[in-house]
Amino acid sequence: MRLTKLVTVGLATAALAASGATADSGHGKGKPSCKPAPVMLAGALANDPVTDDTSFQLTVNHANRLGRLYAKAGNPVTVAVDTKTHYRKAGDASTLDALAQSDRALVLAKVCRADVRNAVKSEAALPVLTAHLVIDKGPKPAASTETR
Repeated sequence: MRLTKLVTVGLATAALAASGATADSGHGKGKPSCKPAPVMLAGALANDPVTDDTSFQLTVNHANRLGRLYAKAGNPVTVAVDTKTHYRKAGDASTLDALAQSDRALVLAKVCRADVRNAVKSEAALPVLTAHLVIDKGPKPAASTETR
């Protein structure tokens, strides 16, 4: 009788411990700390970056809504690059040092919406813009002088 009570209590304790250990806590997925927002800038390179540079200057001619905030803050815009930044030139993969001054470029980046919103509200500096993709379109083609 004593042994059956002991075994029953032991099994009940083990069952409670097992159910607590397998409870789903959301698989480690909490709320993301940042909702990324796309930034698109199009314009001409204002400097000639080299391989070891961590940023380059872009004179912005066109931008999406968030990109216009960066252009209004100061033109040319400083765009940071890192090891994850991809470069394309003439349809092929490229490098930072292949970019040349006055080349037309399209820059795609993402920033945290909350950081931009807080910077605009407090009139502080916008968060650093780190490029995800830089597409070099080459120099502006010469104007055609055809006459009829």
